[in-house]
Amino acid sequence: MDLRQLRCFIAVAEEMHFGRAAERLHIAPPALSRMVRTLEEEIGAPLLQRTTRAVTLTKAGLGFLEDAQAILARTEEAARNAREIADSNRMTLRVGAIDSASASILPQAIKLLRDANPTVDIRLTETMTAPQLQMLRTGRLDIALIRPPMTVTEFPFEALRQERLVAILPDTHPLASKSHLTMADLRDQPVIIPAKRARPYAYDLVMAYFASASCVPRIVQETTEKPAMLAMVSADIGIALVPDWVMSLSRPGICYRAITNVELDPQLPGAFVGMAWRPQQKHGLRDDMISALRIVAKTYDPSKIVR
Repeated sequence: MDLRQLRCFIAVAEEMHFGRAAERLHIAPPALSRMVRTLEEEIGAPLLQRTTRAVTLTKAGLGFLEDAQAILARTEEAARNAREIADSNRMTLRVGAIDSASASILPQAIKLLRDANPTVDIRLTETMTAPQLQMLRTGRLDIALIRPPMTVTEFPFEALRQERLVAILPDTHPLASKSHLTMADLRDQPVIIPAKRARPYAYDLVMAYFASASCVPRIVQETTEKPAMLAMVSADIGIALVPDWVMSLSRPGICYRAITNVELDPQLPGAFVGMAWRPQQKHGLRDDMISALRIVAKTYDPSKIVR
């Protein structure tokens, strides 16, 4: 019996479907089936009841599933503990960050940490919230800079800053002559929005801004990445609403304008950036980074970056 067999059995038991379990594990269904059958032979008892239409757990399978999950969790915990011991000796800090954090408060926080600990090895992973939470859970991250989790997690979450949306316009647009805009100004304008599937937080926030003015955006294009959005605005395809940190990105042919008089009730999770960590982990560098992020978040002011 090995860990691969346990992972295969757990995946089938949780999915109740060999095809979905194989896709989740990135292996071929026949290989998955052989792995589970070999496990059953080694145990000497059937764990799954298979029919042409369904897969169910036997009584033995129900009992074994709980033990298998505990074994796998304990194995991952042992690996995590070993990594933490090794990393504590190397002055290593593993930080995850969404783009909003890595382009706003994180750089100055890293500088503060390096000023106090010149030999620190900071390993940065830039990815979205859900993957970061999984990496935090398995010990591959020490701190995660994320949006508020959509579901309850075992990690504390502390909001660091609330973002506001700003408008990006072609610098030749008639509205560019204004120092600031309202959502009423943007009514009936062609709008480039974040792709809902890839950027659900950003999409919901943009739609909430339009809803606050009781208007529906005239959507002309969806895109996922900020550079592409800026390029489309520069090409005069439409305007866009983006988080305030994007003002740090420059591109010829565009300008940024603040949006005033927007009240969201309730505030959406997508407007907040914060941090999550494992409080049971003893990690001095992680605690120093938490302090640095709090300091930077208090003084960070994207409105000083105006184009």
